[in-house]
Amino acid sequence: MAENESNIEKLDQIQRAQRQNMNACGEAGDKNGMLLHYANVADTYDTFKDLPGWEQGRKNVALALHSAKPGYNARILDCGAATGQTAEEIIKLGYTNIDGLDMSMDMLRVAERKGLFKNIICDTIDGVHNTKIADDSYDVVVCNGTFMPGQMDQTSFPELTRITKSGGFIIFSVSFKYLHEWKLFKNGQLDSEMQKYVSAGKWKKVEQETLNYWEEEQAIYYTVYVA
Repeated sequence: MAENESNIEKLDQIQRAQRQNMNACGEAGDKNGMLLHYANVADTYDTFKDLPGWEQGRKNVALALHSAKPGYNARILDCGAATGQTAEEIIKLGYTNIDGLDMSMDMLRVAERKGLFKNIICDTIDGVHNTKIADDSYDVVVCNGTFMPGQMDQTSFPELTRITKSGGFIIFSVSFKYLHEWKLFKNGQLDSEMQKYVSAGKWKKVEQETLNYWEEEQAIYYTVYVA
């Protein structure tokens, strides 16, 4: 118990440091600060993966993928892969054809040592540029805990849609704390932008579910059916 309490305190410190390198008002994040932060925590980040409740978010995303029934040979992109914790949960369900994308090469190197990914891609899906990923590459793209200040928002939808196959799925989560406090989300902009994609025929539909993901915090888990 004492070790768990110590790790929870350390994780809280890491999250506070991370948020210092984000701008919760929704302006441009400090990318260099974020990269430095992730470089500093990469080798110890997995210390926290077995904390009670900490695994719930990544399990929820893995189960959402499984519920979409993409087939066990589906090509999957873990977007915001970090050290591969979400991929580990996906692999437990029988899916192994997974690539990992993250802005931090330091985090990806930790995942690479575990042998989780077919390919690793150091890049961002940020609404500013296109990645080098080919059109219609993936059956499923998952984004666990990446829709937050300084990382991803609704401007990422065009690139997420471009790299996902017709008939494929985009699965992502958004914490309630960001839905309520971040100006890019809090006035319903996220849902409004998703509806535009459905109305334009780019997406068939969007399903959502509200679940706990860490202690008392909740998140909405979205499953997008790409047209």
